[in-house]
Amino acid sequence: MRARVLCHTLAAAAALTLLAACGTGGAPPSAAPAAGTPANDGLTGNVRLQDETQPAGTPKSGGRLSLMIRLDAVELDPHRMSETSAFVINEQLYDSLVQSYRGEIKPGLAESWEQSADGTTLTFKLRDNAYFHSGRKVTAKDVKYSLERIKDPKTRAPRARSYESISSVEAKDDRTVVITLSQTNAAILTLLSTAASSIVDRTVAEAKDGLNGKADGGSGPFKLASRVTGQAIKLDKHDKYWEKGVPYLDGLDFTFNPDDNARAAAIRSGTIDFLWRPAPEFIDALKKDQALKWYGGSGSLSLHLRLNTSKAPYDNVKVRQAIYLALDRQEILNVANSGFGTPLNAGYLPPDRYGAVTKPMYGKPDIEKAKALLAEAGHPDGFDAKLMVIATSAFQVRSAEVEQQQLAKIGIKVTIESVEATIADSKTKSGDFDMYQSGFGLTYDPDERFSASFLKGGGLNYGNWSDPDYEQLIVKARSETDKAKRAELYQQAETILAERGPVAMTFLNADFDVVKKDVMGYQGDPTPTYRFYRHLWLDR
Repeated sequence: MRARVLCHTLAAAAALTLLAACGTGGAPPSAAPAAGTPANDGLTGNVRLQDETQPAGTPKSGGRLSLMIRLDAVELDPHRMSETSAFVINEQLYDSLVQSYRGEIKPGLAESWEQSADGTTLTFKLRDNAYFHSGRKVTAKDVKYSLERIKDPKTRAPRARSYESISSVEAKDDRTVVITLSQTNAAILTLLSTAASSIVDRTVAEAKDGLNGKADGGSGPFKLASRVTGQAIKLDKHDKYWEKGVPYLDGLDFTFNPDDNARAAAIRSGTIDFLWRPAPEFIDALKKDQALKWYGGSGSLSLHLRLNTSKAPYDNVKVRQAIYLALDRQEILNVANSGFGTPLNAGYLPPDRYGAVTKPMYGKPDIEKAKALLAEAGHPDGFDAKLMVIATSAFQVRSAEVEQQQLAKIGIKVTIESVEATIADSKTKSGDFDMYQSGFGLTYDPDERFSASFLKGGGLNYGNWSDPDYEQLIVKARSETDKAKRAELYQQAETILAERGPVAMTFLNADFDVVKKDVMGYQGDPTPTYRFYRHLWLDR
């Protein structure tokens, strides 16, 4: 029992790395306000993510829920995915050993677990009623296969570096898994709760089409029924799901449309039931529509301008600093996202999150200092640059256009290169870009994001930025179980990232979901996680 208590203590320490799991103003309240009731967070004027803690009536089973998202996922392999839309879909298809919800670690495929006194050995007991969609029972061998697959360089898992403390995975018997760590990892339980740590059916993963084909390898509440790339994905209820009584729905029908107007019109006309993250310019009007309910106000996407530090002139820290000083982050937020969100005037983390730099490092643009830095770097007259952006992402295109105007003030002549998502994915991974307008979702534990996106060899470290001081801090923080000391390490790392890193952070967005009145059971977590979709139901 002592070991189990220690397990939860470490889990809580990891979970506290993102205190603001509900809105930008702190930990989630024990009872959230009803839908449509603003709860100001006292910091940014945003409202906390709301839910239905006491939904009207008893949940009903049956019916299909139609959802619309802006872009389809390029990669549905949970170990290789990087797009947010892939996370939305895969969290319905796959389960992990444990789950994270609003900072609490809960059972998943593992019904219980223990952690040794020194924190380096974790023993998981799998539930006996978990089945893959293929009909096979989930076993310890599948867990071993999945975690080793993530660590295998051939998989090209973007977050592989976060798993490097796992030295071995042993299947003691069909239901017992022992994970041995090379050193204590404060983030391990949180890491194992993510969709990136999904346990997959090895028979599907090793088949010809793998996990990105017509069949999924999951054991989640829904299973892949059909997929038309770029248009629609249909998921059907998994009848042998381990959690009793769920999912309530017979299925989820995802459609994709990059047209902001068309998406807003679809929810207002009743064509769809659930509009995922409408464009910011439609939010106020949708809130006033009496036929709809809205949830949101918290932020989950940290936007940035990525610089390719593997090529000149972006390999020169003075050039990067000049760009950082030239940007007006509040203006970018106002134009790109209608002011919904928080300017990021330091590192990746918003100032109220665990481990963040709380004081602004950048304020109003300092054009003269930026010009001086460019001159010192050998570019007194500036230079030409290309800024790549996904053409169908309207708010990121608007961000790029503002950045183009702002950088012109210091002599950097930016040409915006609009490309399709698949091309952007290919060009970033191959390092074929100058600057890239992009963003990263927040994670429960900072380690997952910092390791994948900013450490050498990280799968999302486009441009291969490397800084020994930064890496030392992140690796040290991973094994630090003292919450306060760990926060200090992240603050030091964030300072380095803001001063000489590969990205100019711009703003944290504010997310909203809009649903029809008869969609019940919404209990969101903007970390983000979308596993609560299994508890949605239709009051029809």
